[in-house]
Amino acid sequence: MPLLNQAGRKILLTDYTWDELDSLPGKAELKLVLPLGSTEVHGYHLPLESDTLQAVKIAEMAALRLPDVIVMPGIPYGFCPDTMNFCGTVHVSAETVTSLVADIAQSLYRQGFRKLLVYNGHGGNKAVADTGLRNALLRLSAPDKPLSADFKLYLSNAYEKISRQVSGMLKGRDWGHACEMETSVMLVLAPESVKMDRAVEEYMEGGPDTVWRVRDMKAFSQSGVHGAPQHATAEKGRELLELLVADLAALLEQI
Repeated sequence: MPLLNQAGRKILLTDYTWDELDSLPGKAELKLVLPLGSTEVHGYHLPLESDTLQAVKIAEMAALRLPDVIVMPGIPYGFCPDTMNFCGTVHVSAETVTSLVADIAQSLYRQGFRKLLVYNGHGGNKAVADTGLRNALLRLSAPDKPLSADFKLYLSNAYEKISRQVSGMLKGRDWGHACEMETSVMLVLAPESVKMDRAVEEYMEGGPDTVWRVRDMKAFSQSGVHGAPQHATAEKGRELLELLVADLAALLEQI
């Protein structure tokens, strides 16, 4: 059964036929969400799909609360130079992510959509996703004119706006990757994929409240963890998930 929002409309792009989508009323006012993730190491205890799964599920949960949001298929690959030496991490270049985001935006514009939000679940994608959206506007704008104003493009990075609340909830001395925070959320979204008996506490220099050093994570971390995932609980995950979904839904209401 398709997922339906409060207005009875399907929320997943791929549940529509092309003509159903094309005939939706007020297409220019519909808000499309593109979840952007990665296939990347998340310790010994979380699956490689963790970033993508979180971005997709949070976007879907936010869309269910609103009448005019459609969620696109998530992109499961990202810019991962710092974790690419862990087996299973699939690193794609900054140019690839930038081009993919820009190409998707242009494709939607051609079809009459005018609002797109990229919901990013992977830290390495922040700058490149932003560049991709800016490049899309540049391509759609005349060289001698201001940037196109009729296509509204947005980027939201998961966890960024709730970092203060997160820091106040957690027991570990820091958080950031495959940590207490992410593990708690995954215990709610995909509990069968979490191996709590394999969760280990590990830290690297730098963190969310400091200047993060760009380096090969495998040279500084055995597990691919920065944080204390052994303190994760589903109760904590439900609280975090509500913060994340409410934050995204509020942003979508504003655009």
